[in-house]
Amino acid sequence: MGLLEGVFYAFMALGLNMVFGVVRMVNIAHGDLIVLGGYLAVVMFSSAHLSALAAFVVAFPLFFVLGVGVYYLLVPKLEVSSDPEMFSFTAFFGLSMIIESAAALAFGYYPTSLPFSALVSGTFYVLGHGVPKAFALMAALSAAMLSVTYYYLQMTKTGRATRAIMQNKEQALALGINSRLVTLIAFAYGFALAGMAGVLAPYVIGYIYPAEDTLITVLAFVIAIIGALGDPLSSVVGGLVFGVAYQLLQVFLPYLAYPIVFFALLAIIVAKPGGILGKPEREV
Repeated sequence: MGLLEGVFYAFMALGLNMVFGVVRMVNIAHGDLIVLGGYLAVVMFSSAHLSALAAFVVAFPLFFVLGVGVYYLLVPKLEVSSDPEMFSFTAFFGLSMIIESAAALAFGYYPTSLPFSALVSGTFYVLGHGVPKAFALMAALSAAMLSVTYYYLQMTKTGRATRAIMQNKEQALALGINSRLVTLIAFAYGFALAGMAGVLAPYVIGYIYPAEDTLITVLAFVIAIIGALGDPLSSVVGGLVFGVAYQLLQVFLPYLAYPIVFFALLAIIVAKPGGILGKPEREV
């Protein structure tokens, strides 16, 4: 179960890492996008009787368009501001507050869950332990999007340009890469990944509600740092490490699970600031 959860956690952090990689700004509203994705699945299932799989597909274009809008609204102005890091933190925090307030007005602050049947019904057994089929499908969908992102970044011209910008934006510009367009696509793609992860989030987290955004953002940030902040594909390592470690801690030290995880995060930052897979030039 820890590995299955780890695959999802990797997917959950992927969008945050994608956005940070291309604009060097932490999307504080990442958790809010995931919460919105969860509500999209709930609304489609409760109102139109459409499965979470349908919501998973619909989330991509919806959140991609949202990402395009947010990019044009915020990023160009933030990049030329006197203090991009501080102003971006403030701007994305404001976006987070807007989304949380809108979600609270629309759905209230009561936790909302999504039944396994919204994705797929049934259970299968592994070594005598029952595993909901919905949980396995959730992990499979997460793995599929991780694979799609790997193909995009490694095998496509736009993806290779994206990696070049993540590694050294000045050199990428010198090579004639259209930085604005490539960054826009990657930024919007990061938003789309967050929305799709949100559709699956209720199956791991158990429920969603507007105020849960902060915890989700922090967890995604932890996972991104465990791998290498700014390197989207390293989220796989961060997610698997976090998923397995957290599952073991929940069994043996349930009340200390989060404190130990965050203490381990501090140890990683001190020992290797760039993350487990981080390179010296990528340190943050």
